[in-house]
Amino acid sequence: MRRYICGVLMLACCSAAFAQNWPTRPLRVLVGFAPGGTTDVSARMTADIVSKEIGQSVVIENRPGAAGSLALETLVRGPRDGHTIVIGSDSSFYQPVLNPALAYRAEKDLMPVTILTNQPMVIAVHPAPGWKSIHDLLGAARARPGEIAYALSSPTGTQAVAAGIFFKGAGVRMIGVPYKGGGQAVVDLISGQVPVGVLGSAPLVSHVKSGRVKLLAVTSKQRAKALPDVPALAELGFPFMDITQWFGAVAPAGTPVDVIARLSAAYNKALSDPTIKQRLFNAALETVGGTPEDMGRRMAAETLVWSKAATEAGLGKK
Repeated sequence: MRRYICGVLMLACCSAAFAQNWPTRPLRVLVGFAPGGTTDVSARMTADIVSKEIGQSVVIENRPGAAGSLALETLVRGPRDGHTIVIGSDSSFYQPVLNPALAYRAEKDLMPVTILTNQPMVIAVHPAPGWKSIHDLLGAARARPGEIAYALSSPTGTQAVAAGIFFKGAGVRMIGVPYKGGGQAVVDLISGQVPVGVLGSAPLVSHVKSGRVKLLAVTSKQRAKALPDVPALAELGFPFMDITQWFGAVAPAGTPVDVIARLSAAYNKALSDPTIKQRLFNAALETVGGTPEDMGRRMAAETLVWSKAATEAGLGKK
């Protein structure tokens, strides 16, 4: 027993000593989606303050693919020294539920750092078809079953879950077009390549103001504070809809706990900065923050809920 206690104390001292010297090089932040989407926005808006807090530069590296899973597989195969983390969407962490062949499991391979932001998802349309309301869109979809396409940031992310549940519940058949991130999906929506998008709100806000996109509804239970003029699907006659999306930072399992604490503190400092909070709010993002334990509890609680919702939306391996 005495030998065991000494070993634990030595590990704790080593971890503390490592954390005091960390970081010794730039922090590499892998983003699981293409530039321009909400995950990318969350990572980049917080990077400067995080850099100041840890005393090293923050390098954002986009690794799109497999609904954010490619970045997470890269993370868990790499070093566990706190110099590489992933900022991903909630659904990125739950992808093994749909695809057991993936090389990671959130509960054993990832260490939560903090949840950065939360956003409603929106149903957005190009102005050309002239749809003014969600009922206009559904009417067109019923008249042309299986013909109207809608853009998604990934094939099996939270937006795909929301779209699948809503369109199935509304009794219409539309065609989902998945991308490797919200950025390119938004480009094709505003150009009219696809007439509809079920996407995160952040990359669409500026295009709404310019009139290139119209928001018909949000998927959350209530209206979003940042989008008070956009109705919630629940108030439009679809009470089964209550889905939002969050974005968080994780490190690989085995990263020293003192390093995780410093990373969490740095991101919470960024999220509490009034200028950053306002910039994120202007992009229709609400800051969250909290401890690694807070994030871990949320991930554990949501895994089964998300799995059920994804199954209802018809996602996953057939």
